[in-house]
Amino acid sequence: RTHGWKGTLMVINAVGHLAEAAWHHPDITASYAWVEVRLQNHAAKGITDKDFELAKKIEEVVQWQPGKMGGALEGTPEKDQRFAYIKYD
Repeated sequence: RTHGWKGTLMVINAVGHLAEAAWHHPDITASYAWVEVRLQNHAAKGITDKDFELAKKIEEVVQWQPGKMGGALEGTPEKDQRFAYIKYD
């Protein structure tokens, strides 16, 4: 889930970049405040290690919260919902 269209587009673009770099292309479905990514290997007619590896990388990138990592990057302000774009669990 995202907080709206801006977040949805950011997620789609991030997934698109990772998929193109990996040369493994998912099916993406989206609406105003959500994105669904489906991975499978069409040649193998099922899910393979490629799908699991790309899914893991997508999760790492989309769920990354730099402010919680203790580094120099602060991340988006949590107190101001105007800047929120991902709904973290």
